[in-house]
Amino acid sequence: MTPQDWGFLCGLLATKTPQELAARPFVPTAAKLSQGEQALLTAPAQRHTWKPTSAPQYQRHNLSARGSVPFLLAAHAVNEGINAINKSRAQSKAQGQWIVESSGTLTVTTHGVHYLHPETWATIHWTNSEMCELPAPDVYEVHFRTGQSGNRLGLRLRTIWAPLLFAMTAFASHPGHPRLHDRSWVPPQVAHLYPEVSADLARRAAQRARGEHP
Repeated sequence: MTPQDWGFLCGLLATKTPQELAARPFVPTAAKLSQGEQALLTAPAQRHTWKPTSAPQYQRHNLSARGSVPFLLAAHAVNEGINAINKSRAQSKAQGQWIVESSGTLTVTTHGVHYLHPETWATIHWTNSEMCELPAPDVYEVHFRTGQSGNRLGLRLRTIWAPLLFAMTAFASHPGHPRLHDRSWVPPQVAHLYPEVSADLARRAAQRARGEHP
């Protein structure tokens, strides 16, 4: 994220009223917007999906050796070490991993975020999040329930606007999130720019967490 991008992001977060948002320049988007929803920016993004795998499977290597007792003991220890490594690798792989599912277009709006792709499109409202995180400066992670089936869905979006997505989600659904209050959501290379914006965001989030009107 460049200083110019950070300045734009801070300008969005500092906008407090619908009137101020309505005064922002029009942003064209192919996303289907609801009544009163306004696009704030569009950008390329990657969608990552968690893919669990099957139960751990590995082939145990059985020892077959001849020789003296010390040699056999040493060979047995080496063989067990190899088996332990293979088992650990199989268990780690079985836990699943985030994989790149598609590359598409991101539209950030006043209501949420739209990821546009012919097969893996997604719409996430800021207030529908059950959990959100920022595992990397350019990776936004969110878990939510889909409107059609109510099934829980987790996904990651890789984009330079990940801090904005995280801040808007956390402010709407998780005002007590530690990252809002220790400013760790701010990209380190721009942390010295506009410090009052992230501090004000944390203050408003704390007020909302206490049930006060910011």
